Amino acid sequence: MTRLFVTDIDGCLADPYTPFNLEHLSLLAERTARAGRPGDDPVLPAISICSGRSYPYVEAMCQLLGCRVPVLFESGAGMFDCGKATCTWHPKATSAVRRQVDQVRAYMEGVVAGTGMSIDYAKVLQAALVGTDPGELAEAATRIASWVRENAPDFETFTTHVSIDVVPRWLTKREGLMWLSDTTGVPLDEMAYMGDTNGDIGALEVVGASFAPANARPEVKQVVDTVTPSPYARGVIDAFVFLVASNEDRLHALNGSK
Repeated sequence: MTRLFVTDIDGCLADPYTPFNLEHLSLLAERTARAGRPGDDPVLPAISICSGRSYPYVEAMCQLLGCRVPVLFESGAGMFDCGKATCTWHPKATSAVRRQVDQVRAYMEGVVAGTGMSIDYAKVLQAALVGTDPGELAEAATRIASWVRENAPDFETFTTHVSIDVVPRWLTKREGLMWLSDTTGVPLDEMAYMGDTNGDIGALEVVGASFAPANARPEVKQVVDTVTPSPYARGVIDAFVFLVASNEDRLHALNGSK
């Protein structure tokens, strides 16, 4: 049984820097309310978030959906519990890691100088930039990835069509879901995750059920169990409906065997 469904934001719940589909998000909020916490309903999985976005943005999305389970920001470097109004950093988020992130960010500041890109200063344990020019982002990604390999080998470079994130190897979404599992008591094989870019692959590989929306990158579609018919938030709804049906089948099979 899948007791917890975790989804990314950008590329899943929303298309970055475009208006939200409030109808679809409202439908997800209704399902979040009905599901409650893991195990509250026999077939409806609770809903949570794991996003590379910074704390304020993820907190707002948590409130919008009404999540009853802690959510992860900065790819799992931080955790926010809306019910308790508490924010916690991952145990591996040391002051030494923060100094390393500052060094990477300093290099990236040189990369964005004179371009249409900008640094995402809201992030604490990631060095990140955003932009909308595909050519600038591609060139920057090549430069940054090369520099990181030579100067910050304990970091990984992830990209989307609007951002570049340099993340400590031990603070990725994979590690974040492991932390969420420990915190909630929900085993990874009873969790599902939905993501769309290379930064999600590690997390998709450790859960019991993995999903990608129709708009996901080809390399992500290759590693998931299910690619939904629809993109973005409608695709998240598709995944939730699939999980409910799967849970119902398992419950019926279990009851039938008694």
